[in-house]
Amino acid sequence: AMVGDGINDAPALAQADLGVALASGTNVSMEAADIVLVNQSLEDLLVMIDLSRKVLSRIQWNLFWALGYNAIGIPLAAGVLYPFTRVALPSSLAGLLMTTSSVLVVTSSLMIRF
Repeated sequence: AMVGDGINDAPALAQADLGVALASGTNVSMEAADIVLVNQSLEDLLVMIDLSRKVLSRIQWNLFWALGYNAIGIPLAAGVLYPFTRVALPSSLAGLLMTTSSVLVVTSSLMIRF
């Protein structure tokens, strides 16, 4: 990671894995950076790192539960239990369950605020 705000920082910001520029810096450095901190406070850098860790954790959590939900739901919707129970899952219910999966992922993502 590279943090900079001057014109001489632009090449390093562009080449770094993660370039962070301060909004008070030059336009060249802001365009070369991946992230621009609006305030001049470097404390925002710590907030950005904490937020990025929370976002990555939430992505992993959502992926884990969505894969588990779909690993169970798709075979049920395909009728894997039909030979044993002679009861088929109605397609409208299967569609509703898949929509519920998407709503749960979006809701979980919105919970990152708390």
